[in-house]
Amino acid sequence: MDPALYSEGNPHEVWRAMREAGPVHHQVARTGAEHWAVVGHTAGKQVLHDWKTFTSTRGALLRADDNAAPYPGAGRMPVLTDPPRHTDLRRAVARMFTPRAVEGLSALAHEVARSLLTGLCSQGGGDFATEVAARFPLAVQAEILGIPVEDIPLILDATRRSVDDAEHDSFGHHDVMTYFLGALGTTRGAAGRNLIDTLLAARADGLPLSDEEIVLTCDNIVVAASQTVQHALNGGLLALIEHPAAWAELREGRVDYSSAVDELLRWTAPATHVMRTAVHDTELAGTTIRAGDAVAVWIPSANRDATVFDRSGELVLSRSPNPHLSLGGGMHFCLGAALVRVLLRALLTELTRSGVSLTLASRPVWHSTWAVNGMRSLPVEISPV
Repeated sequence: MDPALYSEGNPHEVWRAMREAGPVHHQVARTGAEHWAVVGHTAGKQVLHDWKTFTSTRGALLRADDNAAPYPGAGRMPVLTDPPRHTDLRRAVARMFTPRAVEGLSALAHEVARSLLTGLCSQGGGDFATEVAARFPLAVQAEILGIPVEDIPLILDATRRSVDDAEHDSFGHHDVMTYFLGALGTTRGAAGRNLIDTLLAARADGLPLSDEEIVLTCDNIVVAASQTVQHALNGGLLALIEHPAAWAELREGRVDYSSAVDELLRWTAPATHVMRTAVHDTELAGTTIRAGDAVAVWIPSANRDATVFDRSGELVLSRSPNPHLSLGGGMHFCLGAALVRVLLRALLTELTRSGVSLTLASRPVWHSTWAVNGMRSLPVEISPV
């Protein structure tokens, strides 16, 4: 949990050494906060799927000070609930994110991707992270999320700040919630198809849903919708730059975009970890876990477990099957998984069809946080292929 490990070091070497020693390890932070680090795929999948043993209601991210302290929003938003409440909240918005529903955004996603890439190409390069990856997800999803075009920069800034420092400052989340609280006040009774409309319709249909839960759910979905795709895009582009043979395979049509998207998700693992809390004493991979213990699944490590993935340390765009955990698992499998894949495929397609070559202009700047596996800056130079 040293921020410098993620901004300046190589956590993959640490995770590899831990996996070789065993799938589960007891960790104590400098502050004295304790947790069990799950670095193996099988044990990690078990934690993510067994909500009766490993609850989400006491926090989803490790904290530097005290993982047992009360967690804001617990029990009132999808990421911090278990069934049956989680099932209710998920069902309330699920129709917005079905494969059929999100496929309707595919044409817009391609259009936005082309526009952003054209702008970057016209300059001969620039910061892919800020000029393309950060802008792309919200530009495509703004309408269904209920964000007017003129408000996109405000929400983009707030979601960035929600994960932008090692202390997990909450002000970014606060600003997102304040925004949607204001939107809720002007939306009541309006007929529409965006996020707040959908939640209000669910309440009108009989789902007990407070204003607080609506606002918290909006924050949960909007931050995830913005952050997951942009970190996968940044990490995916860097991976392709560093693996030119794989990029050539994609350009030449020797691998399918669908398998390439999943392999880039495995490789990038936008969420660095997911925390759960043991409900009762249990055993995990031969290790005794006590009730109340924090258990963190380190997703990038699980995704490179050699006992599950052949050539786990290599980027294999044709990999199949690909049981990565980048989109979670069990009841908390990413609600927007289909949308994530549509967006990644659109930008990846436009990127490979653009007829240009991207190279690093300077070293990427990584976030100094153990919460997300992402970059602040990814400077690139662009030239014709």
